[in-house]
Amino acid sequence: MILNNREQLLLQLLLEQKEFRPASFFQKQLNVSPKTVYNNLTTLEKKLKDSGLAIKKVPRKGIFLSGSESAKQNGYRLLAKKETKLELFSPNYRKIFIFANYLFSVKPMHYQEFSEYFYISNQSIKKDVDEIVAFCRFHQVSTKMTTSGLKLTSVESAAQNVFKSFLEKYTDAKASENLLVSNLFDSKVLDLTKKFVSDMTQTIGHPVNNYSIESLKLSLRIFLSRLLIDKHIEKQEHLVFDELRRMKFYMIAVDFAEMIQQQLPVQFSDTDIQYVCSLLLAHGIEPFGQMDEPHESTITNCTKQIIQKMSHMLNADLTQDKLLLQTLLAHIIPMIHRSKTGILLKNPLIKNIKKQYSTMYTLTKYAIGDLEERFQILLTEDEVSFLTIHFQLAFEKIKITNHILVVCQSGFATSELIFNRIKQTIAADTVLEIIPLSKLVSTSLETVDLIISTIPLDITALPVIYISPLPTTEEIGRISAKISNLNENEKNFYSKKYQKTTLLQKYLDPTFLFVKKKFRTKKDVLDFLADDYLKKKLVTTKFKHSLFEREELGSTGLKTGVAIPHADPYTVKETKLAFLTLDAPITWGDTKIQLIVLLAIAEENMIEAKELIASIYGLFNSAEEIQWIVNSQTQEELYQRLLRGGN
Repeated sequence: MILNNREQLLLQLLLEQKEFRPASFFQKQLNVSPKTVYNNLTTLEKKLKDSGLAIKKVPRKGIFLSGSESAKQNGYRLLAKKETKLELFSPNYRKIFIFANYLFSVKPMHYQEFSEYFYISNQSIKKDVDEIVAFCRFHQVSTKMTTSGLKLTSVESAAQNVFKSFLEKYTDAKASENLLVSNLFDSKVLDLTKKFVSDMTQTIGHPVNNYSIESLKLSLRIFLSRLLIDKHIEKQEHLVFDELRRMKFYMIAVDFAEMIQQQLPVQFSDTDIQYVCSLLLAHGIEPFGQMDEPHESTITNCTKQIIQKMSHMLNADLTQDKLLLQTLLAHIIPMIHRSKTGILLKNPLIKNIKKQYSTMYTLTKYAIGDLEERFQILLTEDEVSFLTIHFQLAFEKIKITNHILVVCQSGFATSELIFNRIKQTIAADTVLEIIPLSKLVSTSLETVDLIISTIPLDITALPVIYISPLPTTEEIGRISAKISNLNENEKNFYSKKYQKTTLLQKYLDPTFLFVKKKFRTKKDVLDFLADDYLKKKLVTTKFKHSLFEREELGSTGLKTGVAIPHADPYTVKETKLAFLTLDAPITWGDTKIQLIVLLAIAEENMIEAKELIASIYGLFNSAEEIQWIVNSQTQEELYQRLLRGGN
C-alpha cells in the first residue's frame, strides 16, 4: 500500500481522534478546501479497504476511523515507515521551508513545485512568499523576485540575520533544537556545528548561558548553509574592537574554518573568518579582557553609570555589588556588538519577565538611555529583559528590613506579652515597636510597613492586622504570612508605600486626561499625545521620534488592556502623565488596548520613577480595574477614579 503525503497526514489525524470530527476540522489542520478533504478521504478509504480500518462519515456528526487496536497499530506502522510528521505540512513550517529553499538551494523550487510538494494552490504559495517579503521589508532587508526565485538583495549578514529571526518567529521551541528546523540543514552541517560548540564551551574556561549556545549553533548553521552555495560575508564594521586578530577567540574562528574546510566543499574568506569571530563575540564566548584599553574603559564606565542610575531610582545601593558589575560587563559587551551587527538573541522568558518584574523592566529601559546614545544603538525587548534579570537578582540580595508597629491600649504586662509572642515568629532584622494609642497620632508612619492593633484604627494608608489582647496561634500565623507577603511585594515594587495617591496626583493634570477618543490605530494615539506634549512645551522635538522608536522595538501593551508608552528622559522637559481612554479597543502589538498611559519622566524626577511607575502598574493589576477606569464618561470622573486608585 502506497500513501501519498497528504493521505499519510490525513491517516495520522484520523488515528489520533477519539471521536467523530467534522470535515472542517480536517480542512483546518491540513489547510485545504473541503472538496480536497473529501477527495483525499475517498482515495484513502479505497487504499485502507483490506487493512481492517474503515472511515465512517455520518451526517451532522462527522468523520471517524473505526477498527481494532491491532488494525490501528498497523496504521501507525504505515506512518512510521514513512516518518510522517504532521507539522511538516503546517502553514508555519511551509513558510520556513519556502524561505530556506530560496536561501540554501543552488536551484530553488518554483511556485508549482512548492504547490505540488505541499498539495496546495499556487495562490497559497504566493501568499506565503508575500509574507516572507513583508517580514524582510520590516527588518530593512530588500528583496526581488527573479526567474530563479526570491533573492535577498541586502548584504549577506543581514540576509542571514533576517532568516534567523524568521525561524525564531515561526517556531515555538528553541529553533536550534527544533526537529522541523533541523530538516532544513545538511546533516553534516548539524553534526559539525554541534560538536564545535560543545568542544569550545568546554575549553574556554567560563560558563555560557544556554540561550547563547543554542543561538550560536543556529547562526553557524545558517552561515555554513549559505557558504555551501558560495555566499560569502561582506567586510563588516565593528564597534568594540579595531583588530579581530588581537582577540583570543580569533584563533577559535580560524580552527573552526580549517575543520569545516576539511569536512565540507567550502573555502573561507578573511571576511568569513571575521564573521565567525563576530558571532563568537556576539554570543559571549570571550566577552571581556581582550579588547583595547579605551574600549574597555568606556564600556566599564557606562556600565557603572547604569548601576548608579538604577541605585538612584531604586533607592538601594547596588554600586558595592562587584558580582553585578562583572556579570553586567560580560553581558553588555556582546550585547553592544549584537546591536551593532544586527545579530539577535531571543529571550524565551521575556513575557514572564515583563509581567512579573514590570517596574524593574521599565526602570531598566530608562537607565540604559545614555548607553544607547553613547553607542548609537537601540536595545530590543529581549536585550532589556536580560538586563532586567541582572538588576532584579541584585536588588533581591539586599536585605529588606520591615518596620512593624504594634498599637495596644492594654497595660504594660499585656503589651509585653503581645510583643514577645510576635517577636518569636519574625526575622531578627525586623523592627518591632510597641506604642500606646495616645501616641499614634504624633508618630510618623512614613517608614512603617505594617500595623498590628488590638483596637479599631482609622487608618487606610497602611495594612492593619487586628488581633486579640492575648493573640491566638491562628492570629500569629496571619501575622507571619503578612510579613512574608510584605517582603515579596517589596521585591516586586507593589508595596503600599509605593502606591501613594499623592505622588500620582503630583504629576496628574486634568488637562492631560482624554476620555472616549475615537482613534483607531496606535500611530494615531501616539501622534496625538506627542503633538499635544510638544505644543504645551513639555518635551523636546526629539520626543516623538524616541516614542515611536521605543514602540517599534517592542509593544508597550499589556494583556490586561492598557498600554504604557514612554520615551527617553532626555527628551522630556517636565514630568507629566497623560491618560487616554478609547471608545473602542484597538490593536496594540499583539493585544487589544482601550486605555493608554503616556509616561513622560524628566531626568530631574528619575529619583521618583520607581514609586511613580509602581503606582501606575498598581492601578492596573486586572482587566476589571482597567475597565472601571475606561468606563469613565467625563474628564472629571476619570480624574477622581484615578485618584481613588482603583475600583
